[in-house]
Amino acid sequence: MSLYISGIPSDRINEVWEDCEPYIEMGNGKSRDEMSVMDIYKRLSEARMQLWLVFDDNREIISVLTTEIIEYPRKTTCRIVTLGGQDLDLWVQDWLETIEAWALENDCVAMETVCRKGFIKKLERFGYENAYTVLVKELTTIH
Repeated sequence: MSLYISGIPSDRINEVWEDCEPYIEMGNGKSRDEMSVMDIYKRLSEARMQLWLVFDDNREIISVLTTEIIEYPRKTTCRIVTLGGQDLDLWVQDWLETIEAWALENDCVAMETVCRKGFIKKLERFGYENAYTVLVKELTTIH
């Protein structure tokens, strides 16, 4: 079985959204409510985030990822925002090569992701390192 990686243009998000939404929910499910799936949809539609699909020969979706370009005052970074799906070990290297090349073409000088500890082990072998640890405390229960 071959796997393929494709970025989806912002003007075509509606064509794939129904199939992608459960994967984005899966990838966003461990977040701390910084963004909802509908917030992500809006940002994808406005080309403020990017949607990436991993699919097989039968055009079955294996995984869905989202990224965004972050413009810090001194550098531009491509952030992996959500990752949901299966068989990561089968496609992660190809996907990283694709997204890193895309990031370079879009003037990014670094990649980043905020992730669970288990994902750190998956990316370390590709040169990613744990640069920060993010600790979170909710200051109110009213949202």
